Amino acid sequence: MRFPSPFLTCALLALLPGALHAQSGPAIAARSPMGQAPHPANLAPRMQLEIAVSDSSTTYLVFPGPVSLVDVGQAPHYLVKIESNAVFVRAKRRNPPPTPILVRYGSRYWMGHLVYTGRPVLQLYDFQDGGALGASAGNSARNGAGLSDALALNQGQEKRELAETRLSKLATAKHADTGGLRTAENDLVLSLANVRNDKDFTYLRLKLRNTTSIDYAVDFTDFELVENSRKKFLGKKKNEARRPLAPAGGAESQTIPARETGYLLYAVPLYAATDRGHLEITLREKFGARVLVLKVPSKVINTAAAI
Repeated sequence: MRFPSPFLTCALLALLPGALHAQSGPAIAARSPMGQAPHPANLAPRMQLEIAVSDSSTTYLVFPGPVSLVDVGQAPHYLVKIESNAVFVRAKRRNPPPTPILVRYGSRYWMGHLVYTGRPVLQLYDFQDGGALGASAGNSARNGAGLSDALALNQGQEKRELAETRLSKLATAKHADTGGLRTAENDLVLSLANVRNDKDFTYLRLKLRNTTSIDYAVDFTDFELVENSRKKFLGKKKNEARRPLAPAGGAESQTIPARETGYLLYAVPLYAATDRGHLEITLREKFGARVLVLKVPSKVINTAAAI
């Protein structure tokens, strides 16, 4: 009995998927042998290493080789900076969307996942000396190794000790260097009392007058260099650029008692800003929402006396 050609074609097509599956199965198994872990870049987002970032502080990632490329999926929402084998990451605003991050170091690639956290983070993800770069990373890498005193990554112990010594010297200054440079909010007055420079750091002595009946406990102080913050006369302002600075000295938590005046001391890595930039200092309260922002013009820092 002969079947018309259309029936024969349909019968062959019905058998074809099974045959194809039987032929392709061994080939796929050969490409993905059992027991071999996938490359981190091929992992689903929930399996990749989550990197905690904040809009109020900087997260640091250090790799075994020099970093030549960083690509962030949601680039408009994050600030990224490369220095040698380190990557600095910071959120531009609160609650940005999670996003993948791809880093090329040496001739290799690594992919992780940036996740925003509302609390201030100051974390170091150190992938050197055999540190895991994927989902198998230990707790120390996943949770970040906290920096004890917010020191810049490229500063050695000798420079740290020198910075603290010079901050102690600045604490005894009897007269203020600047006048009128202050900000007031919620019955709190923050002003710049003294500023000095050496070849590595800028030293700042801030004066905080608390006229309220509640202590002001400083949770942390944030420093950012802001460029193109002003526009020319009858001209358009260029894209504003912000560069976070990790403090290189000074106590992290300090308290100014109620109805008293106190001083806060910090050292930040030296950086020469242009006449269209300024250093933005933000004080955030530990047990409250009183935030103070002081903008120090670049001229004040660039022309500060040496210490």
